[in-house]
Amino acid sequence: MSRGVEKRVARGDIIFEEGLVPKGIYILERGKVKLFQRTLSGTDQIMNIHVAGEIIGYRPLISNERYPVTATALEAATLVFIPRKDFLSLLERSFVLSNTLLRFLSHEFTVWVNTISLHAGTTVRERLLLNLLILSVKYREKTKWPIRITLSKADLASLVGTSNETLARMLKKLKTEKLITARGRMLELSGPEQLKKIQRALLLLSDNAISSKLT
Repeated sequence: MSRGVEKRVARGDIIFEEGLVPKGIYILERGKVKLFQRTLSGTDQIMNIHVAGEIIGYRPLISNERYPVTATALEAATLVFIPRKDFLSLLERSFVLSNTLLRFLSHEFTVWVNTISLHAGTTVRERLLLNLLILSVKYREKTKWPIRITLSKADLASLVGTSNETLARMLKKLKTEKLITARGRMLELSGPEQLKKIQRALLLLSDNAISSKLT
């Protein structure tokens, strides 16, 4: 991609805002970025978290729509901005890019559908456990342990779809059950065994939910 402009942002900086017209796309080279929507009640609902190597903001540009979400840096990040004209020109010429975006779009759509479905019919505990599994992938550095999740408690509550108070109570329970470890404001998964415990706890909740519907 030619004519890319590198952009460095600090934690909390807005990259683009909901309702604005896209002027190009962003490739995230370093750091993490959250996408969120403002709900009718005035709270923020995180829809997705992007990590290095992912393309941000391409769907509304391709479909000629306004941004449906706001993108904000979760930590210091480096992005490459590709202007609309250059990106669309390359998209017309590159079969590889078209296929890559199709895979990204499919994944993004699945994430959004799952987010909506989760909030419709699951408990806070289920949503928290599932999001911890997802975050363990987003925050894992190659094969290194422990996995340190540096997402703020307010952002984690937004991602799970609950209040800060309810999240705090639930995290306390998970710590007591030794499903997670706390290091100050950071959540930590010490190793594969702890990750397996979270998976088993989530499967148990799913099995119980299915059993209750059948009885």
